This record gives sequence, structure tokens and C-alpha cells, in this order.
Amino acid sequence: SEVENMAIGMACAPMFTVVLQPTIYLKHARMQGLPLSWSPRMLWRGTMASIYNETGQAGLQFLTAGLFKKLALGSAVRPLTPLEDMSAAAAAGVASALYVSPVELVMVQQQRFGGGLLDTCLRIRRLFGWCGLARGYAATALRDSVYVVGMLSATPILKGRAADAGYGTTASGAFGSCAAGLVAGTISCPFDCIKACMKGDMERHRFGGFSDTAMRLWRAGGMARLFHGVEWRCANLSGCFFIVSMATHALEHAYPSCGRGLGEFERFS
Repeated sequence: SEVENMAIGMACAPMFTVVLQPTIYLKHARMQGLPLSWSPRMLWRGTMASIYNETGQAGLQFLTAGLFKKLALGSAVRPLTPLEDMSAAAAAGVASALYVSPVELVMVQQQRFGGGLLDTCLRIRRLFGWCGLARGYAATALRDSVYVVGMLSATPILKGRAADAGYGTTASGAFGSCAAGLVAGTISCPFDCIKACMKGDMERHRFGGFSDTAMRLWRAGGMARLFHGVEWRCANLSGCFFIVSMATHALEHAYPSCGRGLGEFERFS
């Protein structure tokens, strides 16, 4: 059911958020051109905001992806085509960005300036109004459409191909996750870079809107500037996809009735 799909997404999120939070900090610092710190206090700063973000994000993405896949099939009883599967996942990414974008803005501001979660929210409201939370939505939606395709479409497809070739569950999951993470991370990195710069500069001292930010980054370093932090984004996505894939597989076997609802994200059937 849709509720079961949402539950698995929300259950996975705290696990991969805590493990992979340093990659988020390092990615954002590289994208914004800030000095890197290897202090654990810096690497895990903003973790609570990240957990709120990723838990809601994953739940919404699993929920909406399942709904869009059902809409794509209608009353037909057949497997989804790869195009239908990827389109449904992309639509889920755009829809979930309505939640993800403002929460991620708070996280980026907290990583840059410190302070508690509530203090950061109140500061944003005081200085920029509630409309300030919408900053960077378009870039977030474009990034997340690629992200969800990688997690809920490409990873299961590639994992299934590896399993059909005779590889075990862990090996096929690692292959699918790493391959999808590298491709999705690379494709989505320019959008993520634009998003990070916009959300880190609420005052618009350096970066204006979407197109202005893209042009400023291009003039600052050409195409390569838009891919700053790509190594950390690919590492983050690969790790996230692997944890989600393995958790989904484990829950399918532990709770067979739940597994029937989750199976859509593991194979075409």
C-alpha cells in the first residue's frame, strides 16, 4: 500500500542521514567555495535538520512514486515500461521538492552560520519572510527528479540485471547503487550546485535567481565550476541508494505482507 511505501522510506532515512551527513557538509562547502573543515563538529553540523529533511523527503518520494506508477498503469495489469517507471520517479522528485526545498534551505543556513534549528528558522522568517523559504525551489526540483529516478528506478533495474547474471543480493545491490549513484550524482550536480549557492546566499550578495546564479558560476570557472563537489554528491547518492536497497530487501523478507507493497521498487512485476 501507499502507507507501507511511505513507511519504508521514512525508516531508511535516519540511517543513511547519520552515516552520510559528512558528505553533505563537504559537498555544500565545495559548491559554495567555502574552506573545508574535518572537525566532527563541522562534519555533522545540521544533522537534525538533515534527518527531518531526509525522513520527510524519503517518505514523500516513496509515497508519490508509488502513486504515479499506479496512475501510469491505470487499470492495465502489466509491468511498467522503463520509461513509465522513470517518468513516475521523476514526477515524485518534483512533487517532494515542495517539502524538501525549504527544509534544506534551513539546513544549509545552519551549516553556514551555526545556531539551533528553531533559531535558524526564526532568523530566516525575520530577515526574509516566509517567502524566503521558497528560494531555490526550481533547482531543487530538477535535482530531485534525477535523484528519485536513480533511487527508485535505476537502482532496482540495475540490481535486477546483476541478480539475473548470477550475483548475490549484496553484490548486485552494491553494483546497482554505485552505478546509479555515479550517473545520477553527475547529472544532477549542476542543479545541486546552483541550489546550494542560492540557499547559502539568502542576502543575494553574490547570487540572484536561478539563471543569474548559473551564469555567475559559469563565468567563475566554466562547466567545471558547476561540478564542484560532484565527488561528494556521487558518494552520498551511492551510499544512500545502497542502504535503501538493502533495507527494502530485508523488510521484504522480514514482513512478506509489507514486501508486496515494496516490491514495485525492487523489480518490474
